[in-house]
Amino acid sequence: MVTAVIGLVAAYVVLAVLLLSLNLTSLWRWWIKGAAILVTTLFFGVTFQTLNGLMGWPTTQKLPARFTLVWSLVVEPDKKSSNAGCIYVWAEELDDNNVPANTPRSYQLPYSDALARKIAGAQEKRDRGVEVMGRIDDAGSRQEELKTDIKIGRIERNGEENAATDTVPFMDDGTRLSFEELPPVILPDKGPI
Repeated sequence: MVTAVIGLVAAYVVLAVLLLSLNLTSLWRWWIKGAAILVTTLFFGVTFQTLNGLMGWPTTQKLPARFTLVWSLVVEPDKKSSNAGCIYVWAEELDDNNVPANTPRSYQLPYSDALARKIAGAQEKRDRGVEVMGRIDDAGSRQEELKTDIKIGRIERNGEENAATDTVPFMDDGTRLSFEELPPVILPDKGPI
């Protein structure tokens, strides 16, 4: 990914040099030349911010309704450093036949004691070699009632916003999330030969 970032930055530098050289010899009005240079310069920053979301940072989107737990990490709150804590979950979405539908994705959840206990219990099963399936019950949604430090898809830690820029934050205190052993894969009927 680092080479992709370097390549993209180099491409923008070449584009900026080309734009500047064309502006020196063109007969366009000065305000058109200035606007073109300004827009190109602004896109350097936009590109840099956009690439942070592509570099593997955890997302704050809602977890899939059914997923298999690949791994998790609980970062507990620390009053000394003003860290609110968070929970990282690496999960694979499951289809209707209990088969992983996509590649694993990293999720960042806001910390709560109940959620941390559930995740830690599921991770202990995972450590013992038991495949664990997570399930989210959307029927009892309390998302509006919860008070966290999430602001439109960003999680703040130590006064700085995280680079994850998804706009649908997952907020849960652990009441809607449950874990169980992964059921076996549902195989299709073979039918007559």
